[in-house]
Amino acid sequence: MKDKKSQKAKIDIEELKAKSEEYLAGWQRAKADYENLKREMDQKVSEIGSFSKISLLTDLIPIIDNFCKAIEHVPEDQKDKDWVIGVFHIKKQLEDFMVQNGLEKIETVGQPFDHNLHEAVGKEEGEKDVVLKEVSSGYKLNGQVIIPAKVIVGE
Repeated sequence: MKDKKSQKAKIDIEELKAKSEEYLAGWQRAKADYENLKREMDQKVSEIGSFSKISLLTDLIPIIDNFCKAIEHVPEDQKDKDWVIGVFHIKKQLEDFMVQNGLEKIETVGQPFDHNLHEAVGKEEGEKDVVLKEVSSGYKLNGQVIIPAKVIVGE
């Protein structure tokens, strides 16, 4: 009788061990699934943030370009006026903002033409395959071209 009881107890312990191992494995899978989901969600949030940043910066680019073009036309005799100095300070703040957010202007005039950075919109007499004029600015965001510079190239 004791043998049957001890045998039954042994079977119960083995069943309980099997059940506990099954529950442990299920818990470990659930934990791994949760970690994967968390990692995936963090990545998606980061992608959404990057997309929003790109969208904001690309919307600001024409404003920045027009602001810079306007500053180029400030008369020489006005450049020492307080209001003009303030405008130049705002330009510097915009440039700093661009740099802090990974946006950089593509170098053009005097640079060798690079189809990865520049879009040729015309040719003129000059040094062959060298950018002579910038028609519109180009920009890179974190090293990737988002807007190629439109340029006139020498032939």
